[in-house]
Amino acid sequence: RPEFALDPNAGAVQVAAWLWPLVREMSASLLHDQVDYVFEGEILPQDVAELRRVHPTQICACFLGYCAIEPSQKLREIRTYGGHPNDWPQEVADADLLTIIHREIAFSRYLRAECGRYNLPYYDVSHQFRLVLDEVVAYVGSVVGG
Repeated sequence: RPEFALDPNAGAVQVAAWLWPLVREMSASLLHDQVDYVFEGEILPQDVAELRRVHPTQICACFLGYCAIEPSQKLREIRTYGGHPNDWPQEVADADLLTIIHREIAFSRYLRAECGRYNLPYYDVSHQFRLVLDEVVAYVGSVVGG
């Protein structure tokens, strides 16, 4: 039915809001069954905060974004490091991809602000991607791995 259609181009906040009821119920089931699980993408800090209120010791979360990079630089990086299987940006013209990059930079800024609001870690991968990614892995390992 059209009223339940998900528009992947609606923007991350709208997509996450649309998916949240499903993700919340999946999370409740996984938490009840004590199954470790990683959710990546299209989840919002406010929703993680909701889960943490109910399950304060069971939720480990952090957010990654790129709010400190110039769109043209991000485009160059996507083109330089692309070419992997299912690499949809390779099928998108530069002008269209720049539109998406601008939207995602704005979303990254939103995430950074919301992470501050809900006291959640935010990692900016705009520069020194591998170093920041190592920091993320260390953070998750310290929280999950003890």
